[in-house]
Amino acid sequence: MTLFLLLGAVFTYVAWTLLCLESNVRKARRLDVPIVRTPFDVNGHLWVIVQPLVWKLLSYIPIPWSSYPDIVRFSHRNWNYLEKSDPINRFGPVWALVCPGGVHLYFADPAAIENIFSRWRDFVRPVHKYQMLSIFGPSLFNAQADEYPRHRKAVAAPFNESTMKFVWLETLRQSRSMVSYWNGHCAKGIPDLQRDVRTVTLNVLASTVFREKYEFIGSANLHEQDLSTAKSFRDALLLVHEYIIHLMVIPYQYLIGPLVPKGLSRIGHAAKSLKDIMTKVVAEEKSAIENGKPGSGGLVTSLVRAIDHVSKRGVLSLEETLGNVFMINFAGLDTTANVLAFLVMRLAAEPSLQDWLHEEILAVAQGRPVEDWEYDLFPCFKRCYAVFLETLRLYAPVTGVPKMTSSGQTVQVGERLIQIPPGTDVFPMLLGIQTDPRYWEDPFTWKPSRWITRAPEGSAAIEDEQLLVPRAGTFFPWSEGTQSCVGKKVSQIEGVAVLASLLVTHRMRVKHKPDETQAQVRKRVEDCCDDSNFSILLEMNDPSKVGLECVEI
Repeated sequence: MTLFLLLGAVFTYVAWTLLCLESNVRKARRLDVPIVRTPFDVNGHLWVIVQPLVWKLLSYIPIPWSSYPDIVRFSHRNWNYLEKSDPINRFGPVWALVCPGGVHLYFADPAAIENIFSRWRDFVRPVHKYQMLSIFGPSLFNAQADEYPRHRKAVAAPFNESTMKFVWLETLRQSRSMVSYWNGHCAKGIPDLQRDVRTVTLNVLASTVFREKYEFIGSANLHEQDLSTAKSFRDALLLVHEYIIHLMVIPYQYLIGPLVPKGLSRIGHAAKSLKDIMTKVVAEEKSAIENGKPGSGGLVTSLVRAIDHVSKRGVLSLEETLGNVFMINFAGLDTTANVLAFLVMRLAAEPSLQDWLHEEILAVAQGRPVEDWEYDLFPCFKRCYAVFLETLRLYAPVTGVPKMTSSGQTVQVGERLIQIPPGTDVFPMLLGIQTDPRYWEDPFTWKPSRWITRAPEGSAAIEDEQLLVPRAGTFFPWSEGTQSCVGKKVSQIEGVAVLASLLVTHRMRVKHKPDETQAQVRKRVEDCCDDSNFSILLEMNDPSKVGLECVEI
């Protein structure tokens, strides 16, 4: 009897899935664009759980990824990275991916993408997909269109030049500590690249928000730290961030009861501790401001000025302030850290590129030690910034920029006018267009020099070099328009500061295997970077399999 019920449930589920799929295919046909079908919702809860096992099994089959049918390839949660610009070559500048959950319309036309970004009230952020991030309260991530300007104004205010200067100086301090730690482990190699760069960004963010100094703890030592009580903001944020998926599924209030298993209880108490710390700091900042004192000067000070307990329009509630404090840290942590991990990994296989960067660093620093580098040097490190941009082009941590039509809309694509029904998911193809050979020469090659151009008069001086400005709609790792990332400059500063402070005195190296050529080293590093996965953000599966070392010059 149980077997019949189980088989009946499976049959019903399959039948309903196929029925929904065909219904959505009929809707997609009205758009008159190429269609790709998949019976799996890429972000569906069940498929997210099952698919890692599926890809693990498929990895044992000696068939190249490109030989699999579309039904397999476009069911992969990381298909944006795996496919890159191939769908554009096959289907053109606009096409639809159809699954049981709906119709997803993809755009790879620069003018159409710019148009979509500029019409943010027509193509809205699908806030229902971000509701699980409301762990501590509503935020800019999931604000409805009519509420978005209020959140944006409050959250953008703290990202001023005073904050940028602090980020620059603190990143330099944290980076030098990381470099010293790496150099001390030279004989054994870097223990955990991904965790170490995350610690730098974590410490910088925590210090920027609350103006509290945190010392760098290397990955080998971090594993020994007792974070079970998570008394500091940094430690609580680290635990919450590492187990964010658990908290997105189960509210932390349900994880702190007496009958909850110890592992889950630890996560719940970390989340409660984080909220208590944020609430306490907000209260202290509010009291300081009310008494005519300046407050700490961190990001939270500016946000507190936007608090209103009588809910006047144009300001944030206490709950919204807590939600946005968490959002700033969540959005700014692994996004930058993951890019830095890819950057350092690729850089280690390119000694000549490190020499090219070192030449610029010496010219800009002019003999000054890192601790004396003022913020006004930041824009002078153009080659370092070029490396950061090129890494973002190929390894953007957010592989898609989801939008949704608020009502029926039209978009011009070349000579065609696409009629889009309300509630349709719309995706500007970020990684697709950033690797499109029509806009990027040799698009799959990591080549930072592509971002550096000479001054019109052809000067060979480093200070006269200029940065490439890509065609609009072909490079948007921070999104674009009104809803672009408020922390864009923070990530840029962190990327440049880490790179410049690393290479001014040290070199990254890959530990060679016996008789291994430099070309083989480069291939090993590329394969490690290509072995990436997308859970919440794009990240390498196992960077430790490439032995890295940091050597003083």
